[in-house]
Amino acid sequence: MKLGLIGNGAIARVVAGHCAAHSDRFEIAAALGLETDVESVGAYPLVHDLPSLMSHHPDLVIECASQAAVAAHCAAILKSGCDVMIISVGAFAADELRQGLERAAHQGGAKIYIPPGALAGLDAISAARTDGLDEVTLRTRKPPKAWSGAPGVEGVDLDAITEPTVIFSGTAREAAQAFPKNANVAAAVALAGIGMDQTRVELIADPAASRNNHLITAHGPFGRLKIDVEAEPSPHNPKTSHLAALSIVRALDRLTEVLVL
Repeated sequence: MKLGLIGNGAIARVVAGHCAAHSDRFEIAAALGLETDVESVGAYPLVHDLPSLMSHHPDLVIECASQAAVAAHCAAILKSGCDVMIISVGAFAADELRQGLERAAHQGGAKIYIPPGALAGLDAISAARTDGLDEVTLRTRKPPKAWSGAPGVEGVDLDAITEPTVIFSGTAREAAQAFPKNANVAAAVALAGIGMDQTRVELIADPAASRNNHLITAHGPFGRLKIDVEAEPSPHNPKTSHLAALSIVRALDRLTEVLVL
Protein backbone atom coordinates (compact mmCIF):
# COMPACT_ATOMS: atom_id res chain seq x y z
CA MET A 1 0.00 0.00 0.00
CA LYS A 2 1.42 3.34 -1.07
CA LEU A 3 0.78 6.05 1.52
CA GLY A 4 0.92 9.82 1.62
CA LEU A 5 1.10 11.79 4.86
CA ILE A 6 -0.21 15.22 5.77
CA GLY A 7 1.95 16.26 8.68
CA ASN A 8 5.57 16.03 9.68
CA GLY A 9 5.42 15.90 13.47
CA ALA A 10 5.15 13.50 16.38
CA ILE A 11 2.38 11.32 14.95
CA ALA A 12 3.98 11.17 11.49
CA ARG A 13 7.21 10.02 13.13
CA VAL A 14 5.47 7.00 14.71
CA VAL A 15 3.66 6.09 11.49
CA ALA A 16 6.90 6.39 9.53
CA GLY A 17 8.69 4.07 11.94
CA HIS A 18 5.98 1.43 11.68
CA CYS A 19 5.89 1.58 7.89
CA ALA A 20 9.68 1.29 7.71
CA ALA A 21 9.52 -1.81 9.92
CA HIS A 22 6.85 -3.31 7.63
CA SER A 23 8.13 -2.24 4.25
CA ASP A 24 6.74 -5.43 2.71
CA ARG A 25 3.24 -3.96 3.24
CA PHE A 26 3.64 -0.18 3.34
CA GLU A 27 5.51 2.49 1.45
CA ILE A 28 5.28 6.16 2.38
CA ALA A 29 5.71 8.00 -0.90
CA ALA A 30 5.88 11.55 0.50
CA ALA A 31 4.65 13.84 3.25
CA LEU A 32 3.06 17.26 3.00
CA GLY A 33 4.64 19.55 5.58
CA LEU A 34 4.47 23.17 6.57
CA GLU A 35 6.51 25.77 4.73
CA THR A 36 8.71 25.96 7.82
CA ASP A 37 9.47 22.20 7.72
CA VAL A 38 12.88 21.64 6.17
CA GLU A 39 13.56 18.00 7.04
CA SER A 40 11.35 14.93 6.84
CA VAL A 41 10.83 12.83 9.98
CA GLY A 42 11.07 9.72 7.81
CA ALA A 43 13.06 8.34 4.90
CA TYR A 44 10.79 9.84 2.23
CA PRO A 45 10.57 13.24 0.53
CA LEU A 46 8.91 16.24 2.13
CA VAL A 47 6.73 18.40 -0.13
CA HIS A 48 4.95 21.68 0.51
CA ASP A 49 1.85 21.59 -1.67
CA LEU A 50 -0.93 19.11 -2.32
CA PRO A 51 -0.32 18.60 -6.07
CA SER A 52 3.25 17.50 -5.28
CA LEU A 53 1.95 14.99 -2.73
CA MET A 54 -0.69 13.59 -5.08
CA SER A 55 1.82 13.32 -7.95
CA HIS A 56 3.13 10.25 -6.08
CA HIS A 57 -0.29 8.55 -6.59
CA PRO A 58 -0.90 7.29 -3.03
CA ASP A 59 -3.58 4.70 -2.32
CA LEU A 60 -4.32 6.34 1.02
CA VAL A 61 -3.45 9.72 2.52
CA ILE A 62 -3.14 9.90 6.30
CA GLU A 63 -3.88 13.25 7.91
CA CYS A 64 -1.85 13.64 11.10
CA ALA A 65 -1.48 17.40 11.25
CA SER A 66 -4.44 19.54 12.33
CA GLN A 67 -8.10 20.35 11.83
CA ALA A 68 -6.99 23.15 9.51
CA ALA A 69 -5.20 20.61 7.33
CA VAL A 70 -8.39 18.54 7.10
CA ALA A 71 -10.29 21.59 5.88
CA ALA A 72 -7.58 22.65 3.44
CA HIS A 73 -6.76 19.37 1.73
CA CYS A 74 -9.02 16.39 2.37
CA ALA A 75 -11.94 17.22 0.06
CA ALA A 76 -9.65 17.51 -2.96
CA ILE A 77 -7.95 14.23 -2.10
CA LEU A 78 -11.27 12.41 -1.78
CA LYS A 79 -12.60 13.86 -5.05
CA SER A 80 -9.53 12.44 -6.80
CA GLY A 81 -10.59 8.95 -5.70
CA CYS A 82 -7.95 8.53 -3.00
CA ASP A 83 -8.99 7.33 0.46
CA VAL A 84 -8.21 9.48 3.51
CA MET A 85 -7.55 8.58 7.15
CA ILE A 86 -8.25 11.48 9.51
CA ILE A 87 -6.88 11.74 13.06
CA SER A 88 -7.91 15.40 13.63
CA VAL A 89 -11.51 14.32 13.83
CA GLY A 90 -12.48 17.47 15.71
CA ALA A 91 -12.80 19.04 12.26
CA PHE A 92 -16.10 17.16 11.96
CA ALA A 93 -17.58 19.45 14.59
CA ALA A 94 -18.21 21.80 11.67
CA ASP A 95 -21.25 20.25 9.97
CA GLU A 96 -20.62 22.03 6.67
CA LEU A 97 -17.08 20.63 6.50
CA ARG A 98 -18.20 17.13 7.39
CA GLN A 99 -20.95 17.17 4.78
CA GLY A 100 -18.53 18.51 2.19
CA LEU A 101 -16.06 15.71 2.87
CA GLU A 102 -18.82 13.12 2.63
CA ARG A 103 -19.94 14.57 -0.72
CA ALA A 104 -16.35 14.57 -1.97
CA ALA A 105 -15.94 10.94 -0.95
CA HIS A 106 -19.09 9.96 -2.84
CA GLN A 107 -17.97 11.91 -5.92
CA GLY A 108 -14.57 10.26 -5.95
CA GLY A 109 -15.70 6.80 -4.85
CA ALA A 110 -13.33 7.09 -1.90
CA LYS A 111 -13.58 6.32 1.81
CA ILE A 112 -12.90 8.29 4.99
CA TYR A 113 -11.30 6.27 7.78
CA ILE A 114 -11.34 7.53 11.36
CA PRO A 115 -9.09 5.70 13.84
CA PRO A 116 -10.11 5.76 17.52
CA GLY A 117 -7.21 7.96 18.54
CA ALA A 118 -6.39 7.89 22.24
CA LEU A 119 -9.65 6.15 23.15
CA ALA A 120 -10.88 2.60 23.66
CA GLY A 121 -14.40 1.24 23.36
CA LEU A 122 -15.70 3.29 20.45
CA ASP A 123 -16.69 0.03 18.76
CA ALA A 124 -18.92 -0.81 21.73
CA ILE A 125 -20.49 2.65 21.75
CA SER A 126 -21.12 2.44 18.02
CA ALA A 127 -22.72 -1.00 18.42
CA ALA A 128 -24.91 0.21 21.30
CA ARG A 129 -26.06 3.15 19.18
CA THR A 130 -27.96 0.78 16.87
CA ASP A 131 -30.45 0.14 19.69
CA GLY A 132 -30.34 3.67 21.08
CA LEU A 133 -28.17 5.45 23.63
CA ASP A 134 -29.57 7.53 26.47
CA GLU A 135 -26.41 9.35 27.51
CA VAL A 136 -22.70 9.51 26.66
CA THR A 137 -20.17 11.60 28.59
CA LEU A 138 -16.43 12.13 28.34
CA ARG A 139 -14.19 13.48 31.09
CA THR A 140 -10.62 14.23 30.03
CA ARG A 141 -7.86 15.09 32.48
CA LYS A 142 -4.42 16.35 31.41
CA PRO A 143 -1.53 18.32 32.93
CA PRO A 144 -2.10 22.08 32.63
CA LYS A 145 0.67 22.54 30.03
CA ALA A 146 -1.11 20.08 27.72
CA TRP A 147 -3.95 22.60 27.32
CA SER A 148 -1.73 25.58 26.53
CA GLY A 149 -2.37 27.54 23.37
CA ALA A 150 -5.98 26.42 22.95
CA PRO A 151 -8.63 29.07 22.29
CA GLY A 152 -10.62 27.54 25.14
CA VAL A 153 -8.08 28.63 27.77
CA GLU A 154 -7.56 32.16 26.55
CA GLY A 155 -7.29 34.31 29.66
CA VAL A 156 -6.65 31.32 31.94
CA ASP A 157 -3.33 31.27 33.83
CA LEU A 158 -2.50 27.58 33.51
CA ASP A 159 0.74 28.06 35.46
CA ALA A 160 -1.26 29.21 38.47
CA ILE A 161 -3.36 26.04 38.69
CA THR A 162 -2.44 24.10 41.84
CA GLU A 163 -5.32 21.63 42.05
CA PRO A 164 -7.62 19.82 39.59
CA THR A 165 -9.57 22.52 37.77
CA VAL A 166 -12.42 22.19 35.28
CA ILE A 167 -11.45 24.41 32.36
CA PHE A 168 -14.36 23.43 30.10
CA SER A 169 -17.83 21.92 30.45
CA GLY A 170 -20.14 21.66 27.48
CA THR A 171 -20.88 19.69 24.33
CA ALA A 172 -18.49 17.67 22.21
CA ARG A 173 -18.91 20.18 19.39
CA GLU A 174 -17.90 23.07 21.65
CA ALA A 175 -14.95 21.12 23.07
CA ALA A 176 -13.59 20.15 19.66
CA GLN A 177 -13.76 23.74 18.45
CA ALA A 178 -12.36 25.34 21.60
CA PHE A 179 -9.51 22.82 21.93
CA PRO A 180 -8.67 21.89 18.30
CA LYS A 181 -5.30 20.28 19.07
CA ASN A 182 -6.10 18.32 22.20
CA ALA A 183 -9.81 17.44 22.31
CA ASN A 184 -10.27 15.47 19.09
CA VAL A 185 -11.33 12.59 21.37
CA ALA A 186 -14.55 14.49 22.11
CA ALA A 187 -15.51 14.47 18.44
CA ALA A 188 -14.58 10.80 18.09
CA VAL A 189 -16.88 9.83 20.97
CA ALA A 190 -19.66 11.96 19.50
CA LEU A 191 -19.39 10.43 16.03
CA ALA A 192 -19.43 6.92 17.48
CA GLY A 193 -22.40 7.66 19.73
CA ILE A 194 -25.20 10.20 20.03
CA GLY A 195 -23.79 13.20 18.19
CA MET A 196 -21.88 16.41 18.72
CA ASP A 197 -24.58 18.32 20.59
CA GLN A 198 -25.82 15.50 22.81
CA THR A 199 -22.43 14.24 24.03
CA ARG A 200 -21.34 15.97 27.23
CA VAL A 201 -17.67 16.78 27.81
CA GLU A 202 -15.67 17.97 30.79
CA LEU A 203 -12.01 18.96 30.46
CA ILE A 204 -9.77 19.16 33.52
CA ALA A 205 -6.33 20.66 34.07
CA ASP A 206 -4.68 18.64 36.84
CA PRO A 207 -1.10 19.47 37.94
CA ALA A 208 -0.85 16.01 39.55
CA ALA A 209 -1.64 14.22 36.27
CA SER A 210 1.28 12.51 34.58
CA ARG A 211 -0.83 10.89 31.86
CA ASN A 212 -3.72 11.95 29.65
CA ASN A 213 -6.81 10.40 31.23
CA HIS A 214 -10.05 9.84 29.32
CA LEU A 215 -13.12 8.49 31.13
CA ILE A 216 -16.11 7.57 28.95
CA THR A 217 -19.46 6.60 30.42
CA ALA A 218 -22.54 5.58 28.47
CA HIS A 219 -25.87 3.93 29.13
CA GLY A 220 -28.89 2.81 27.17
CA PRO A 221 -30.95 -0.31 26.44
CA PHE A 222 -27.69 -2.27 26.00
CA GLY A 223 -26.71 -1.64 29.64
CA ARG A 224 -23.96 0.53 31.08
CA LEU A 225 -20.42 1.11 29.91
CA LYS A 226 -17.42 2.75 31.57
CA ILE A 227 -14.03 3.04 29.89
CA ASP A 228 -11.04 4.58 31.66
CA VAL A 229 -7.90 5.19 29.60
CA GLU A 230 -4.65 6.52 31.06
CA ALA A 231 -2.52 7.29 28.03
CA GLU A 232 1.09 8.38 28.05
CA PRO A 233 1.53 11.74 26.29
CA SER A 234 3.56 11.75 23.10
CA PRO A 235 7.24 12.24 23.95
CA HIS A 236 7.37 14.87 21.22
CA ASN A 237 4.02 16.62 21.81
CA PRO A 238 2.31 16.68 25.24
CA LYS A 239 -0.93 17.93 23.67
CA THR A 240 -1.61 14.47 22.22
CA SER A 241 -1.36 10.90 23.46
CA HIS A 242 1.11 8.37 22.11
CA LEU A 243 -1.87 6.05 21.71
CA ALA A 244 -3.31 8.36 19.04
CA ALA A 245 -0.38 7.59 16.76
CA LEU A 246 -0.61 3.88 17.57
CA SER A 247 -4.28 3.90 16.59
CA ILE A 248 -3.28 4.95 13.07
CA VAL A 249 -0.75 2.14 12.96
CA ARG A 250 -3.40 -0.36 14.02
CA ALA A 251 -5.90 1.00 11.49
CA LEU A 252 -3.31 0.53 8.73
CA ASP A 253 -2.65 -3.03 9.82
CA ARG A 254 -6.37 -3.81 9.73
CA LEU A 255 -6.49 -2.72 6.10
CA THR A 256 -3.84 -5.24 5.12
CA GLU A 257 -4.53 -8.23 7.42
CA VAL A 258 -6.61 -11.27 6.55
CA LEU A 259 -7.91 -11.84 10.09
CA VAL A 260 -9.42 -8.50 11.15
CA LEU A 261 -10.30 -7.78 14.78
